[in-house]
Amino acid sequence: MKAISFNDPRFQLTGRIDITNPESPMLIWPGSYVRFQFKGTHLSLKLNNHRFWVGRFLGVVIDGDERCLPMCDGEQTLMLAENLEDKPHEVYIYKRMEGHYVTLDRLLVNDNAELLTPSAKPKKRIEVYGDSVSAGSVVDCNEYLGTFDPENHGGFYDNSWHAYPLILSRILPAEVFVTSQGGIAIFDKTGYFEMPNMRGVESCYDKLAYCIDKPLTPWNWSFKPHVIVFAVGQNDHNPDPDCLRKPDYYKKWTDKYIEIANSARSHSPNATVIFAMTVLNHDEIWDNAMEDIKNRMGGEENKVYHFVYSRCGKATPGHPRVAEQEEMANELKAFLESLPEDTWED
Repeated sequence: MKAISFNDPRFQLTGRIDITNPESPMLIWPGSYVRFQFKGTHLSLKLNNHRFWVGRFLGVVIDGDERCLPMCDGEQTLMLAENLEDKPHEVYIYKRMEGHYVTLDRLLVNDNAELLTPSAKPKKRIEVYGDSVSAGSVVDCNEYLGTFDPENHGGFYDNSWHAYPLILSRILPAEVFVTSQGGIAIFDKTGYFEMPNMRGVESCYDKLAYCIDKPLTPWNWSFKPHVIVFAVGQNDHNPDPDCLRKPDYYKKWTDKYIEIANSARSHSPNATVIFAMTVLNHDEIWDNAMEDIKNRMGGEENKVYHFVYSRCGKATPGHPRVAEQEEMANELKAFLESLPEDTWED
């Protein structure tokens, strides 16, 4: 067997990935991935799974065939594929869920295998700041389409590959960074992320490593999106369901959202900004607040939009499953294609 380190330029990395050690990148946010092509018959992976909560599965796609691979904690070697045809193969190794970081130490291939130069990344670039819907929580539980989540699902059905941001990345196509985390809200001490000491987008949007179980690290803003999507608001009703009906809190919340959006946009000043809640059931007051935020940021004249899905807030009381995520991806794709052509200019 032959070991290959991940600092080879033929590996394509997408997402906020820690490359402090370029030979062994660490996948941090759900939906981050390494893409490559190789000619060979065998593929294994040495990795280190740094697990905090669920975080027990790794996603792999080989020639379009999706695989969910169980992991234990710590260092291990996973068999990704064997007895493949000795021909070129396209591979994605991706972080399908939250609750862990994964260090990719070495790729192991058969002795006569070789890396190939992959096709170029798409020219369009998008970043999605979202919560569990954008991260793909419970998406693969398709028998629960249109209804509540099953009890004690334990992350088994989480799959960022089937969430609308990565579906969009494939059908638009675009390079998409999924900067999304289940349970997150705008403010600290609200939402559900890292209960009981909840941390919000205000403490995470500018981070590379963002989970409190490991040292927090800043993001270097090296990715320059043409479009920034903000889809946070689903969890902000906790612990006060009526918070937005209180004028003082409404102003505080919308002010903070605008501050975060402007801060993220400051690193890509020409980026188009889109606010968009999802099809998961919610009170329309949150959509109205996003409309207000859009207007306060200058609206379409300032390349700021509020996009409303056809079933926004009405499709399901549980997390969107694959069909509903595809519905969102297709509607968002159509909206993006309606934007001015210069949206995608560097």
